[in-house]
Amino acid sequence: MEPSPQPLTEDGVFAAAAAVEASARALHRQRLELLAEVLRCGYDLDSYRRLLRVDPAELKRWMAQVALFLPSTGLTGQPVEPVHPVTGAALAEHELSEGHLRELTRAISLRLPEGSEEILVEAARSVEPKAIRQLTDRIRDRAEQDALDELDEAAAEPADVLHTRDLPGGRLEFWGELSAEAGARFTAMLEPLSAPRPDGPRDLAHRLGEAFGDLVALASRSGDLPSEAGERPHISVTLDFETLRRGVGHAVLDGGRYLSAAQARRIACDAKVIPAVMGADSEVMDLGRTKRTVSVAQRKALHARDRGCAFPGCHRPPKWCDAHHVRHWSEGGDTDLGNLVLLCRRHHSLVHHSRWMITMAGGVPAFIPPRYLDPNAA
Repeated sequence: MEPSPQPLTEDGVFAAAAAVEASARALHRQRLELLAEVLRCGYDLDSYRRLLRVDPAELKRWMAQVALFLPSTGLTGQPVEPVHPVTGAALAEHELSEGHLRELTRAISLRLPEGSEEILVEAARSVEPKAIRQLTDRIRDRAEQDALDELDEAAAEPADVLHTRDLPGGRLEFWGELSAEAGARFTAMLEPLSAPRPDGPRDLAHRLGEAFGDLVALASRSGDLPSEAGERPHISVTLDFETLRRGVGHAVLDGGRYLSAAQARRIACDAKVIPAVMGADSEVMDLGRTKRTVSVAQRKALHARDRGCAFPGCHRPPKWCDAHHVRHWSEGGDTDLGNLVLLCRRHHSLVHHSRWMITMAGGVPAFIPPRYLDPNAA
Protein backbone atom coordinates (compact mmCIF):
# COMPACT_ATOMS: atom_id res chain seq x y z
CA MET A 1 0.00 0.00 0.00
CA GLU A 2 1.46 3.33 -1.04
CA PRO A 3 1.68 5.96 1.68
CA SER A 4 -0.66 8.93 1.42
CA PRO A 5 1.00 12.02 -0.05
CA GLN A 6 2.07 14.51 2.55
CA PRO A 7 0.13 17.81 2.46
CA LEU A 8 2.06 20.87 1.41
CA THR A 9 3.21 23.26 4.06
CA GLU A 10 1.98 26.85 3.98
CA ASP A 11 5.24 27.94 2.37
CA GLY A 12 4.89 25.15 -0.18
CA VAL A 13 1.33 26.15 -1.11
CA PHE A 14 2.28 29.81 -1.45
CA ALA A 15 5.34 29.00 -3.56
CA ALA A 16 3.26 26.79 -5.87
CA ALA A 17 0.59 29.49 -6.19
CA ALA A 18 3.23 32.09 -7.07
CA ALA A 19 4.64 29.80 -9.77
CA VAL A 20 1.18 29.21 -11.26
CA GLU A 21 0.47 32.95 -11.31
CA ALA A 22 3.79 33.66 -13.02
CA SER A 23 2.92 31.05 -15.65
CA ALA A 24 -0.52 32.62 -16.17
CA ARG A 25 1.04 36.03 -16.74
CA ALA A 26 3.57 34.58 -19.17
CA LEU A 27 0.79 32.80 -21.05
CA HIS A 28 -1.20 36.02 -21.32
CA ARG A 29 1.84 37.71 -22.83
CA GLN A 30 2.03 34.86 -25.38
CA ARG A 31 -1.69 35.25 -26.04
CA LEU A 32 -1.15 38.92 -26.89
CA GLU A 33 1.82 38.08 -29.12
CA LEU A 34 -0.29 35.57 -31.11
CA LEU A 35 -3.08 38.14 -31.44
CA ALA A 36 -0.51 40.66 -32.67
CA GLU A 37 0.53 38.18 -35.36
CA VAL A 38 -3.12 37.69 -36.40
CA LEU A 39 -3.53 41.45 -36.72
CA ARG A 40 -0.21 41.96 -38.54
CA CYS A 41 -0.93 39.26 -41.11
CA GLY A 42 -4.58 40.24 -41.60
CA TYR A 43 -5.97 36.84 -40.66
CA ASP A 44 -9.71 36.35 -40.08
CA LEU A 45 -10.20 37.94 -36.66
CA ASP A 46 -13.75 36.66 -36.20
CA SER A 47 -12.67 33.08 -36.84
CA TYR A 48 -9.84 33.57 -34.34
CA ARG A 49 -12.33 34.84 -31.74
CA ARG A 50 -14.68 31.89 -32.25
CA LEU A 51 -11.76 29.48 -31.96
CA LEU A 52 -10.94 30.90 -28.54
CA ARG A 53 -14.64 31.20 -27.56
CA VAL A 54 -14.01 34.68 -26.18
CA ASP A 55 -16.46 37.55 -25.96
CA PRO A 56 -16.01 40.41 -28.47
CA ALA A 57 -15.52 42.89 -25.63
CA GLU A 58 -12.71 40.78 -24.17
CA LEU A 59 -11.00 40.49 -27.55
CA LYS A 60 -11.27 44.26 -27.94
CA ARG A 61 -9.48 44.72 -24.61
CA TRP A 62 -6.68 42.39 -25.72
CA MET A 63 -6.32 44.31 -28.98
CA ALA A 64 -5.91 47.54 -27.02
CA GLN A 65 -3.20 45.89 -24.90
CA VAL A 66 -1.41 44.75 -28.07
CA ALA A 67 -1.49 48.26 -29.51
CA LEU A 68 -0.26 49.92 -26.31
CA PHE A 69 2.16 47.49 -24.66
CA LEU A 70 3.73 45.18 -27.27
CA PRO A 71 6.58 46.10 -29.62
CA SER A 72 5.66 46.27 -33.30
CA THR A 73 7.39 46.13 -36.67
CA GLY A 74 8.05 49.16 -38.85
CA LEU A 75 7.44 49.45 -42.59
CA THR A 76 10.98 48.32 -43.36
CA GLY A 77 10.87 45.45 -40.88
CA GLN A 78 12.73 47.18 -38.08
CA PRO A 79 11.47 46.61 -34.52
CA VAL A 80 9.53 49.47 -32.90
CA GLU A 81 9.27 49.66 -29.12
CA PRO A 82 5.83 49.78 -27.47
CA VAL A 83 3.83 52.99 -27.40
CA HIS A 84 3.99 52.71 -23.60
CA PRO A 85 7.37 51.11 -22.91
CA VAL A 86 7.16 51.27 -19.10
CA THR A 87 4.13 49.00 -18.99
CA GLY A 88 5.52 46.97 -21.91
CA ALA A 89 8.72 46.21 -19.99
CA ALA A 90 6.77 45.09 -16.89
CA LEU A 91 4.58 42.88 -19.10
CA ALA A 92 7.67 41.30 -20.69
CA GLU A 93 8.99 40.48 -17.20
CA HIS A 94 5.67 38.80 -16.30
CA GLU A 95 5.08 41.30 -13.49
CA LEU A 96 1.55 42.28 -14.51
CA SER A 97 -1.65 40.22 -14.51
CA GLU A 98 -4.40 40.60 -17.03
CA GLY A 99 -6.35 42.61 -14.44
CA HIS A 100 -3.44 45.02 -14.00
CA LEU A 101 -3.20 45.51 -17.76
CA ARG A 102 -6.92 46.26 -17.95
CA GLU A 103 -6.61 48.99 -15.30
CA LEU A 104 -3.48 50.45 -16.88
CA THR A 105 -5.26 50.59 -20.25
CA ARG A 106 -8.08 52.53 -18.59
CA ALA A 107 -5.61 54.87 -16.91
CA ILE A 108 -3.92 55.67 -20.23
CA SER A 109 -7.30 56.49 -21.78
CA LEU A 110 -7.84 59.15 -19.08
CA ARG A 111 -4.79 61.14 -20.24
CA LEU A 112 -3.26 61.50 -16.80
CA PRO A 113 -0.37 63.88 -16.08
CA GLU A 114 3.12 62.98 -17.23
CA GLY A 115 4.80 60.45 -14.96
CA SER A 116 1.54 58.80 -13.88
CA GLU A 117 2.22 55.58 -15.80
CA GLU A 118 5.50 55.03 -13.96
CA ILE A 119 3.74 55.50 -10.61
CA LEU A 120 0.95 53.10 -11.52
CA VAL A 121 3.24 50.38 -12.90
CA GLU A 122 5.44 50.54 -9.82
CA ALA A 123 2.34 50.20 -7.62
CA ALA A 124 1.05 47.29 -9.73
CA ARG A 125 4.15 45.28 -8.79
CA SER A 126 2.85 45.04 -5.21
CA VAL A 127 -0.94 45.66 -5.13
CA GLU A 128 -4.06 44.19 -6.72
CA PRO A 129 -5.83 45.69 -9.79
CA LYS A 130 -8.57 47.33 -7.69
CA ALA A 131 -5.95 49.41 -5.89
CA ILE A 132 -4.56 50.55 -9.25
CA ARG A 133 -8.03 51.77 -10.24
CA GLN A 134 -8.34 53.70 -6.96
CA LEU A 135 -4.89 55.23 -7.39
CA THR A 136 -5.76 56.16 -10.98
CA ASP A 137 -8.91 57.94 -9.83
CA ARG A 138 -7.00 59.83 -7.14
CA ILE A 139 -4.43 61.03 -9.68
CA ARG A 140 -7.21 62.07 -12.09
CA ASP A 141 -9.18 63.90 -9.39
CA ARG A 142 -6.08 65.73 -8.19
CA ALA A 143 -5.21 66.77 -11.74
CA GLU A 144 -8.75 68.02 -12.37
CA GLN A 145 -8.77 69.94 -9.09
CA ASP A 146 -5.43 71.54 -9.90
CA ALA A 147 -6.88 72.65 -13.24
CA LEU A 148 -9.94 74.13 -11.52
CA ASP A 149 -7.79 75.99 -9.02
CA GLU A 150 -6.18 77.87 -11.89
CA LEU A 151 -9.55 79.24 -12.99
CA ASP A 152 -11.94 81.62 -11.33
CA GLU A 153 -13.84 79.53 -8.79
CA ALA A 154 -17.27 80.91 -9.68
CA ALA A 155 -16.77 80.19 -13.38
CA ALA A 156 -15.10 76.83 -12.87
CA GLU A 157 -17.68 75.21 -10.57
CA PRO A 158 -20.86 74.23 -12.46
CA ALA A 159 -24.13 75.04 -10.73
CA ASP A 160 -26.07 72.30 -8.93
CA VAL A 161 -29.04 71.26 -11.07
CA LEU A 162 -32.09 69.08 -10.50
CA HIS A 163 -34.64 68.10 -13.16
CA THR A 164 -38.03 66.58 -12.27
CA ARG A 165 -40.81 64.97 -14.30
CA ASP A 166 -44.22 63.67 -13.22
CA LEU A 167 -44.92 59.99 -13.93
CA PRO A 168 -48.21 58.05 -13.91
CA GLY A 169 -49.49 57.03 -10.49
CA GLY A 170 -48.16 60.15 -8.78
CA ARG A 171 -44.53 59.02 -9.02
CA LEU A 172 -41.77 61.52 -9.65
CA GLU A 173 -38.68 61.06 -11.80
CA PHE A 174 -35.63 63.22 -11.15
CA TRP A 175 -32.02 63.54 -12.25
CA GLY A 176 -29.31 66.12 -11.90
CA GLU A 177 -25.79 66.97 -10.74
CA LEU A 178 -24.29 68.12 -7.45
CA SER A 179 -21.00 69.77 -6.61
CA ALA A 180 -18.27 67.61 -5.10
CA GLU A 181 -19.04 68.95 -1.61
CA ALA A 182 -22.82 68.54 -1.85
CA GLY A 183 -22.38 65.13 -3.49
CA ALA A 184 -20.11 63.96 -0.67
CA ARG A 185 -22.65 65.06 1.95
CA PHE A 186 -25.48 63.41 0.02
CA THR A 187 -23.56 60.13 -0.27
CA ALA A 188 -22.60 60.24 3.41
CA MET A 189 -26.28 60.52 4.36
CA LEU A 190 -27.40 57.76 1.97
CA GLU A 191 -24.79 55.16 2.92
CA PRO A 192 -26.09 54.25 6.41
CA LEU A 193 -29.69 54.33 5.17
CA SER A 194 -28.95 52.03 2.21
CA ALA A 195 -27.07 49.34 4.12
CA PRO A 196 -28.29 45.83 3.19
CA ARG A 197 -31.06 44.41 5.37
CA PRO A 198 -32.30 40.79 5.52
CA ASP A 199 -35.85 41.82 4.60
CA GLY A 200 -34.95 44.57 2.12
CA PRO A 201 -34.01 44.68 -1.56
CA ARG A 202 -30.60 43.24 -2.45
CA ASP A 203 -29.66 45.34 -5.47
CA LEU A 204 -28.02 48.69 -4.82
CA ALA A 205 -30.39 50.78 -6.97
CA HIS A 206 -33.47 49.77 -4.97
CA ARG A 207 -31.65 50.16 -1.64
CA LEU A 208 -30.58 53.67 -2.64
CA GLY A 209 -34.16 54.44 -3.72
CA GLU A 210 -35.50 53.41 -0.32
CA ALA A 211 -32.73 55.35 1.39
CA PHE A 212 -33.56 58.50 -0.57
CA GLY A 213 -37.22 58.21 0.47
CA ASP A 214 -36.10 57.84 4.10
CA LEU A 215 -33.90 60.90 3.69
CA VAL A 216 -36.85 62.97 2.41
CA ALA A 217 -38.95 61.79 5.37
CA LEU A 218 -36.18 62.79 7.80
CA ALA A 219 -35.87 66.21 6.20
CA SER A 220 -39.63 66.76 6.36
CA ARG A 221 -39.46 66.49 10.14
CA SER A 222 -36.62 68.98 10.46
CA GLY A 223 -37.28 72.14 12.46
CA ASP A 224 -35.05 74.12 10.09
CA LEU A 225 -37.24 73.85 6.98
CA PRO A 226 -38.29 77.25 5.55
CA SER A 227 -41.90 78.45 5.52
CA GLU A 228 -43.95 79.57 2.52
CA ALA A 229 -46.82 82.06 2.86
CA GLY A 230 -46.50 81.74 6.62
CA GLU A 231 -46.82 77.94 6.65
CA ARG A 232 -44.32 75.14 7.08
CA PRO A 233 -44.07 72.69 4.13
CA HIS A 234 -47.22 70.60 3.86
CA ILE A 235 -49.17 68.47 1.40
CA SER A 236 -52.71 69.28 0.22
CA VAL A 237 -54.83 66.29 -0.81
CA THR A 238 -58.24 66.60 -2.51
CA LEU A 239 -60.59 63.60 -2.38
CA ASP A 240 -64.32 62.97 -2.54
CA PHE A 241 -66.38 61.95 0.45
CA GLU A 242 -66.84 58.32 -0.65
CA THR A 243 -63.10 57.90 -1.06
CA LEU A 244 -62.55 59.20 2.45
CA ARG A 245 -65.34 57.02 3.90
CA ARG A 246 -64.62 53.75 2.05
CA GLY A 247 -60.89 54.03 1.51
CA VAL A 248 -61.16 53.18 -2.21
CA GLY A 249 -60.74 55.38 -5.26
CA HIS A 250 -58.14 58.09 -5.72
CA ALA A 251 -57.07 61.45 -4.35
CA VAL A 252 -55.38 64.41 -6.03
CA LEU A 253 -52.19 66.07 -4.85
CA ASP A 254 -51.11 69.66 -5.42
CA GLY A 255 -50.19 70.00 -9.09
CA GLY A 256 -52.86 67.54 -10.24
CA ARG A 257 -50.99 64.27 -9.57
CA TYR A 258 -53.20 61.30 -8.66
CA LEU A 259 -52.62 58.80 -5.89
CA SER A 260 -54.66 56.00 -4.38
CA ALA A 261 -56.71 56.37 -1.24
CA ALA A 262 -54.36 53.95 0.51
CA GLN A 263 -51.38 56.12 -0.45
CA ALA A 264 -53.18 59.20 0.86
CA ARG A 265 -53.83 57.46 4.17
CA ARG A 266 -50.16 56.47 4.49
CA ILE A 267 -48.94 59.98 3.75
CA ALA A 268 -51.46 61.34 6.24
CA CYS A 269 -49.98 59.39 9.13
CA ASP A 270 -46.92 61.51 9.71
CA ALA A 271 -47.09 64.54 7.39
CA LYS A 272 -49.05 67.76 7.52
CA VAL A 273 -51.93 66.87 5.20
CA ILE A 274 -54.89 69.21 4.68
CA PRO A 275 -57.87 67.18 3.39
CA ALA A 276 -60.25 69.05 1.09
CA VAL A 277 -63.35 66.79 1.05
CA MET A 278 -65.56 67.27 -2.02
CA GLY A 279 -69.30 66.61 -2.27
CA ALA A 280 -71.21 65.14 -5.20
CA ASP A 281 -71.28 68.48 -7.06
CA SER A 282 -67.57 69.11 -6.41
CA GLU A 283 -68.32 71.67 -3.72
CA VAL A 284 -65.87 71.80 -0.82
CA MET A 285 -67.64 70.14 2.12
CA ASP A 286 -64.75 70.42 4.56
CA LEU A 287 -61.34 72.05 4.30
CA GLY A 288 -59.71 70.22 7.17
CA ARG A 289 -56.94 71.48 9.41
CA THR A 290 -53.69 69.69 10.19
CA LYS A 291 -55.29 68.06 13.20
CA ARG A 292 -53.49 64.73 13.43
CA THR A 293 -49.86 65.78 13.60
CA VAL A 294 -47.91 63.89 16.27
CA SER A 295 -46.50 66.28 18.87
CA VAL A 296 -42.85 66.37 19.91
CA ALA A 297 -43.74 64.91 23.30
CA GLN A 298 -45.71 62.07 21.71
CA ARG A 299 -42.86 61.24 19.34
CA LYS A 300 -40.44 61.10 22.25
CA ALA A 301 -42.79 58.73 24.05
CA LEU A 302 -43.07 56.57 20.93
CA HIS A 303 -39.27 56.47 20.65
CA ALA A 304 -39.02 55.27 24.25
CA ARG A 305 -41.78 52.65 23.84
CA ASP A 306 -41.12 51.17 20.38
CA ARG A 307 -37.34 51.88 20.17
CA GLY A 308 -37.59 52.05 16.38
CA CYS A 309 -39.72 50.31 13.78
CA ALA A 310 -42.10 48.03 15.68
CA PHE A 311 -42.62 45.65 12.74
CA PRO A 312 -41.38 42.13 13.66
CA GLY A 313 -37.71 41.65 12.82
CA CYS A 314 -37.06 45.26 11.75
CA HIS A 315 -34.28 47.23 13.42
CA ARG A 316 -34.65 50.68 11.85
CA PRO A 317 -33.95 53.33 14.54
CA PRO A 318 -36.68 55.75 15.70
CA LYS A 319 -35.48 58.77 13.73
CA TRP A 320 -36.02 56.86 10.45
CA CYS A 321 -39.64 55.98 11.29
CA ASP A 322 -43.11 57.46 10.76
CA ALA A 323 -45.81 57.60 13.41
CA HIS A 324 -48.62 55.38 12.05
CA HIS A 325 -52.25 55.61 13.18
CA VAL A 326 -53.44 52.08 13.98
CA ARG A 327 -57.00 53.25 13.39
CA HIS A 328 -56.75 55.67 10.47
CA TRP A 329 -57.32 59.31 11.34
CA SER A 330 -59.75 59.49 8.38
CA GLU A 331 -61.86 56.90 10.23
CA GLY A 332 -61.86 58.84 13.47
CA GLY A 333 -58.66 57.43 14.92
CA ASP A 334 -57.21 59.56 17.70
CA THR A 335 -53.70 60.96 17.73
CA ASP A 336 -52.66 59.49 21.07
CA LEU A 337 -50.14 56.87 22.16
CA GLY A 338 -52.80 54.18 22.33
CA ASN A 339 -53.40 54.55 18.59
CA LEU A 340 -49.85 55.18 17.36
CA VAL A 341 -46.93 52.95 16.41
CA LEU A 342 -43.53 53.65 14.86
CA LEU A 343 -42.94 52.11 11.41
CA CYS A 344 -40.09 52.56 8.95
CA ARG A 345 -41.08 53.79 5.51
CA ARG A 346 -40.96 50.31 3.95
CA HIS A 347 -43.14 48.65 6.60
CA HIS A 348 -45.40 51.68 6.78
CA SER A 349 -46.16 51.18 3.10
CA LEU A 350 -46.58 47.42 3.62
CA VAL A 351 -49.15 47.90 6.37
CA HIS A 352 -51.17 50.33 4.22
CA HIS A 353 -51.05 48.20 1.07
CA SER A 354 -51.42 44.65 2.41
CA ARG A 355 -53.57 42.67 4.84
CA TRP A 356 -51.23 42.99 7.80
CA MET A 357 -53.20 44.18 10.85
CA ILE A 358 -52.10 45.90 14.04
CA THR A 359 -53.83 45.76 17.39
CA MET A 360 -52.88 47.45 20.64
CA ALA A 361 -52.59 45.15 23.63
CA GLY A 362 -51.88 46.87 26.94
CA GLY A 363 -50.55 49.90 25.10
CA VAL A 364 -48.12 47.81 23.05
CA PRO A 365 -48.59 47.13 19.30
CA ALA A 366 -49.15 43.53 18.17
CA PHE A 367 -48.88 42.55 14.48
CA ILE A 368 -51.20 40.01 12.86
CA PRO A 369 -49.95 38.61 9.50
CA PRO A 370 -52.22 37.88 6.53
CA ARG A 371 -53.75 34.40 6.39
CA TYR A 372 -51.56 33.36 3.46
CA LEU A 373 -48.53 33.85 5.74
CA ASP A 374 -50.12 32.39 8.87
CA PRO A 375 -53.29 30.30 8.38
CA ASN A 376 -53.80 30.36 12.17
CA ALA A 377 -53.87 34.16 12.31
CA ALA A 378 -57.01 35.59 13.81
